[in-house]
Amino acid sequence: MRLKNIHKIVAAALPLCVLGGMNSCSDTWDNHYDQVGEMPKATLLERIQEEPRLSDFLALLKKTYVYNNNHATSVTLADLLNSDQALTVWAPVNGSFNADSLLQLCQTAKGDSAVGQHFVMNHIAHSLYNMNGQTDQEVLMLNNKYLPLNTTNLFDATVLDGNANIPASNGLLHIVDKGAQYTYNIYEALTSMQELSHFGSFLSHYEKQELDEEHSIQADIIDGQKIYSDSVMVKENSLFRVFDQIMSEDSTFLMLAPDAETWQSVYDEAAAYFNYGSLPKADSISDYWTHVTLMRDLFFNDKVQTARQDSIVSTSYSNRNWPYHVFYRPFESGGIFAADNISNRLTCSNGYIYSLKEWPFTPEDLFFHPIITQGEREASITSTKDCTLNYRSAIADTISGNGYVDIVPRTSTSNWNATFEITNTLSGTYDICAVILPKTVYLANSRDFKPNKFKAVLNYVDENGEKKQEVYGTEMTNNPYVADTVLIGRFTFPTCNYQQPDATVSLQLQCSISNRQTTFSREMYLDCIYLKPVSATAAGIKSRKEARK
Repeated sequence: MRLKNIHKIVAAALPLCVLGGMNSCSDTWDNHYDQVGEMPKATLLERIQEEPRLSDFLALLKKTYVYNNNHATSVTLADLLNSDQALTVWAPVNGSFNADSLLQLCQTAKGDSAVGQHFVMNHIAHSLYNMNGQTDQEVLMLNNKYLPLNTTNLFDATVLDGNANIPASNGLLHIVDKGAQYTYNIYEALTSMQELSHFGSFLSHYEKQELDEEHSIQADIIDGQKIYSDSVMVKENSLFRVFDQIMSEDSTFLMLAPDAETWQSVYDEAAAYFNYGSLPKADSISDYWTHVTLMRDLFFNDKVQTARQDSIVSTSYSNRNWPYHVFYRPFESGGIFAADNISNRLTCSNGYIYSLKEWPFTPEDLFFHPIITQGEREASITSTKDCTLNYRSAIADTISGNGYVDIVPRTSTSNWNATFEITNTLSGTYDICAVILPKTVYLANSRDFKPNKFKAVLNYVDENGEKKQEVYGTEMTNNPYVADTVLIGRFTFPTCNYQQPDATVSLQLQCSISNRQTTFSREMYLDCIYLKPVSATAAGIKSRKEARK
């Protein structure tokens, strides 16, 4: 990684100048020639080694490593400053930071990564930044933080008189009076601060480093593989697609954060709804979905709010999933951002984290939602007997999904049955319902007001993976004059099927009319199967607050 010749460093530096938008790059290199008559031979590392005032910073450079996919490489940041990459360093003098505590942190891989990210790389930037008279700007540091730069300061660190623009063969060195302050963005605060580790430990599990090809300098292609002379790594997390880019420095996010004790109580209550029974890796799947369903409504992108005093949408909101992830009058008393429920506000580089006194949500707010299996969805009907099905469209306020299925008996005396697959059930209590429409939705002048009469069988899987049935033998009827929600029964599912490819729950409707019962109709217009969540209190289950008493 050592400098081989002057042409290599110039070739690498020029694209970086363009990348950084630095008009002073060529002038800076010209200054090298003006000051020493030729390109300096000493690297940035060697320049730092020559300065006794920088011995503490040098020690940290030697103890912190470059990371790739969250694993330390064999390359230290000292090695990086001895390489042919074009860099600028603002080195803080001895005594301006607690070197001993930082070196102690470097004894562990996690601490070493943190020291590199939050301190050492906070003073190093790709490309060349001349401190002589350039306009105020923002500098992208190696840790992907933007720091303000003017003629005398990098953020709050001031360059010492006569110690700016010290030339090196691979960049520029500036000596500053103290370490530049590091401000966490929301993601970094969650993954770095001990008081927020109840979120950070989960987020960190899905983190990785990826090559930013757009901002890296390609040197060659060997055996079909791109080789980079200057590689830029960025931190990625698969959960960003769930919680939005909460690491982005270009956005303004708001986050609601309960303390660890409250979070554990909330987590335990929610985890009961995500019991995957005997499913392989059930505990891991449960942990993932419990975290995700609780956390996805804690993040809010302030830039997308249209009337935040009236309502605020979380980062999970879209037009497709309305009315979920919308919270009304959030800043008024009782709202999720109510001032009397906020104990503290942490300022981050891309927004704010609000500490909650009390958890403001119910399971029904966040994840325990109604489940609707549309009758007209052909794929949801897994079996039929003694009937034919007609799928029809119909637009009315009382018809969900703008459609229904017309179940027609094979003969005038056939007692048919039809089985409907139900997905995304939680291990909670639901009222099982069938929504049946009047015949007038098809023929407005219809005089067929005979009710349907039917029984039902609920199929499910228990905690041991065994198939079970709940038989509802009592005959049910509907009001044939209206769109009628018929309660079949209340049931508590022992296992969860949320976000699983294979459904484990189905409901079979069975027409139950004897030949003598001429006042009933065997033809049914089924709008949907409707599972209505029953709150813990209504289901006879103690709430979180009651359980703690």
